[in-house]
Amino acid sequence: MANTWLTGALAEPRPENLLYLGRPDVVRCLEGIDVVATVRDALIRHHAGETVLPSEAYLSWHNSRGAYTRSIGMPGAVAGSYGMKIINASVSNPALGMERAGGLGLCFDRETARVVAVMEVGLLSAVRTASVTAVALEATGYGDPASLAVVGCGTQARVHLALLLSRHGGIRSVALHDTRTASAEALAADSAARYPGVGFTVAGTAAEAMNGAEVVLFLTTVSEGYVEPEWVTPGSVLVHVSLADLTDDALLGAAALYVDDIALIAENPRRPLGRLINEGRIATTPSAGRPAITATLGELLTTGSVPARPDDGYVIVNPFGLGVLDVALFHAVHRRAAETGAGQRLPVF
Repeated sequence: MANTWLTGALAEPRPENLLYLGRPDVVRCLEGIDVVATVRDALIRHHAGETVLPSEAYLSWHNSRGAYTRSIGMPGAVAGSYGMKIINASVSNPALGMERAGGLGLCFDRETARVVAVMEVGLLSAVRTASVTAVALEATGYGDPASLAVVGCGTQARVHLALLLSRHGGIRSVALHDTRTASAEALAADSAARYPGVGFTVAGTAAEAMNGAEVVLFLTTVSEGYVEPEWVTPGSVLVHVSLADLTDDALLGAAALYVDDIALIAENPRRPLGRLINEGRIATTPSAGRPAITATLGELLTTGSVPARPDDGYVIVNPFGLGVLDVALFHAVHRRAAETGAGQRLPVF
């Protein structure tokens, strides 16, 4: 028997639709957006208290392969724009030929709270992260590097290289390392073809890749620290995008330590830096008696003063990953889609 009990139960709603943007649509829209400027503006607004950043929803499990798998929901608001990022990942996805992470970005209508746009977020999430790195390098005094090391050669690495090499023409050498050597070799070959003026090498270890590099990017999925302070080139900056590459000694030994949001990191003991803060081993404000977070990126951008590079020590940038930055990008993409006609309309009612 057919289920007809809902027929006529509800009033006929006004027709509604939403805009769906797949990856090709997102790429098309991003071509007309200054993503670094968008992220920089959102970081400044966040420091000024002009954002709303609720706690993220975090769900984790192990799939049938025994691989760590998770879903994160990140709502936020910035400059009157509201939305949410849903980003899911499994560490076994690359073995299936899939990107490790993927999901959806949602734009909300400010007046009705309806979802008005849905877009593929795997690429956007990587673009947001790379944009934070670009902002961080410029804000901390590393905006003109000649040498770069990349540890972890997945999607994040590809997007980081594309963005940084498009902005910093002075980069002459890039050392790549991945525990999956084939990934590093493939990225080196692809990058060498795209950027003939840059030398790309594949390093057998992370320490080898880091040797002599001014800027080191950690873009891995490891869950235990392995990078020791003695591996670090004096005067360099480590951008610790991934969760746990740096040992406690490496974090404690930094001459300067920058983050995007102190409270979020302190509330998250899964992160080594959050654990060290909760253990009282790193202070959240400059302290004479122990290592401390130097400043947030928003503080640096607001003051406009660029710190000097240390002569002997090294700098760490350890961003948490703010959902409001994603929301800012989502709405920039949505506006660009309206201008270009990208995407397709899907009926809701």
